[in-house]
Amino acid sequence: MMTLRLYYDDPTRCEFAARVCAWRDTERGPAVRLDQTAFYPTSGGQPHDTGLLNMTPVLEVWEDDAGDIWHLVAQQFEAETVVGQIDWARRFDHMQQHTGQHLLSAVCAEEWDAATVGFHLGATASTVDLDMGARSPLTWEDVARMEAHVNRIIFENRPVTIHNVSPDALGAIPLRKPPAVTGIIRVIWVADCDASACGGTHVQHTGEVGLLKVTSLERYKGGARVTFLCGGRALADYARALGVLRTVGGALSVGQDDIPAAVARLQEDSKLTHRALQEAHSALYQYEAARLWEETPEIADHRCIAAYWADRDFAAARAIASELRARPRTILLLAVAEEKGVRLLCARSDDLPTVDAAALLRALTDRLGGRGGGSATLAQGGVPSLPSETVLTALQEVVAHLSDTPVEAV
Repeated sequence: MMTLRLYYDDPTRCEFAARVCAWRDTERGPAVRLDQTAFYPTSGGQPHDTGLLNMTPVLEVWEDDAGDIWHLVAQQFEAETVVGQIDWARRFDHMQQHTGQHLLSAVCAEEWDAATVGFHLGATASTVDLDMGARSPLTWEDVARMEAHVNRIIFENRPVTIHNVSPDALGAIPLRKPPAVTGIIRVIWVADCDASACGGTHVQHTGEVGLLKVTSLERYKGGARVTFLCGGRALADYARALGVLRTVGGALSVGQDDIPAAVARLQEDSKLTHRALQEAHSALYQYEAARLWEETPEIADHRCIAAYWADRDFAAARAIASELRARPRTILLLAVAEEKGVRLLCARSDDLPTVDAAALLRALTDRLGGRGGGSATLAQGGVPSLPSETVLTALQEVVAHLSDTPVEAV
């Protein structure tokens, strides 16, 4: 029988001795099989253990089809016997999460007759997938009740025992769901709570789980997916959340309990500020459009307005263009400098039906080496980053052509 030695003066050490049986090469490196091992292989939604074999890092552990357990190591070593060291912090974390999952699943089965159909123990959080049947979806009120029930079982520090049960005796055990394997079944029994066939690692008393906290609830494949944290993970998340609350409370100069009301006030103030800013922008665009229109001389009963802006965004250009298009017999050629190039906009008022804005845009992009498209009334495109003088020259050339050509013939 394998002896697993815990060093209580150093809780990160958990050792056992074994003998090397075989080596094999894999695509990821050398793997070794031992005559016995305390390393848990990836199985049943729970990740593998890590640690050391003769001070060589164990990177992965798995069970093959024949039932043999293999340890992927960083490099092959020459030895007939080994001392294995389990990463106890990782192992204990997995024990907390997995036992917490048993409690959560048992309570959900008791409260809502919801069967657990999936479990994943992740690196930062774990999930349980529940089949809710024809029942209503879980709510956060349900979650609060479930959490209280689970944590009551944790605080009662009930024993968690392991039983290897023969097929003949299995019928007398109230398993939460039928086992997926046959033969001798390993049953994890939480006193007065749950009995489940499971090969994973678990704590010896529910108190070692520490705490269970649900962090997310979502609908999933017609049922529910519950994300939860146990033990050290829950404690770390509480510290993180408390730090966020302290930071936000400090920034708002309010206590933590007053944060929701302070955020609501900020949201209302933000809406009012945004509305006022939109109104100011609208007034500014109207003023700018009026200024451009009045400063542009009328030639042959129309105005051709050209502008190049290096300090204005394209949304503002579109808003000003919208104001100008509403004015009579107006043609627009606008350019806006951006980080990755120059944006172009060509447009005309509705009372100049023979002017084609798309053709004007093509005249600009042909000169500047860009592309774009649009309709006869509004077209837009882009060209590479160019010196302002180059863009202004192209605008002036198109304007000069329009000035020399009757609008009706454009």
